[in-house]
Amino acid sequence: MSATSVEVFLTHTTVAEDDVRGRAVVVIDVLRACSTINTALYNGARAVMPVPDMAQAGKIAANLDPDVFRLGGERNAEKIDGYHLGNSPLEYTEKEVHGRDVILNTTNGTKAFDRAKTAKHLVAGSFLNVTRVADFLREQDIDVVLVCAGHENRVALEDTLCAGAILHRLWKGSEPNHVSDAAHTAHSLFLYNRSSLGDTLRNATHARRLARNGHAEDIDYCFRIDQLPILPYYTDNRLVAYADVPAPS
Repeated sequence: MSATSVEVFLTHTTVAEDDVRGRAVVVIDVLRACSTINTALYNGARAVMPVPDMAQAGKIAANLDPDVFRLGGERNAEKIDGYHLGNSPLEYTEKEVHGRDVILNTTNGTKAFDRAKTAKHLVAGSFLNVTRVADFLREQDIDVVLVCAGHENRVALEDTLCAGAILHRLWKGSEPNHVSDAAHTAHSLFLYNRSSLGDTLRNATHARRLARNGHAEDIDYCFRIDQLPILPYYTDNRLVAYADVPAPS
């Protein structure tokens, strides 16, 4: 990786098209959009379509047979009225999503995908697939951008730590010289908290908020490292399992 650059955005709100164009990009939203995307595809969803707002979600849903999709998402961490599912990955069971498309609309994560869609390669990252993401980035041998979704336009500790964990694996434990300030920050934060990662993550602002609102099981699930070694890959405005992406002709 020494011949390529790595940049980290600690929130998605500052990302511009030129920041990601032609690069291998990872959107990270640990709590909970990317963990939900991982889970849905692992449980057999045909695709997950991340959309930035309710209007676009409704427009797509109106053109689909009701039997072939699930509408999922949240506002203020709670399921949107009229949606089949919220943003808890535990709701995206095989029974709910197998063979169906998922239209997903969340406060932070799906907006991050919208900002990053000019990337050459775009994938969803979380603790659930952190090593699989790092391996994929190493295979591409092009510049890398990690986009942390953040929470309500602020830095989210869990996303930054996940970015650091990806970098630690990408760099095989040894940070190169002359990395960006944000990449150094994410990696250093991961190293500092690595021995007590679970406790640190559970004390993050958004994690405590979710726990107060009855989503403690989601927190435990989303912080499982390498639980689901699947790679959600963005193509044609949807995320699919990378194994299902056709090879270039």
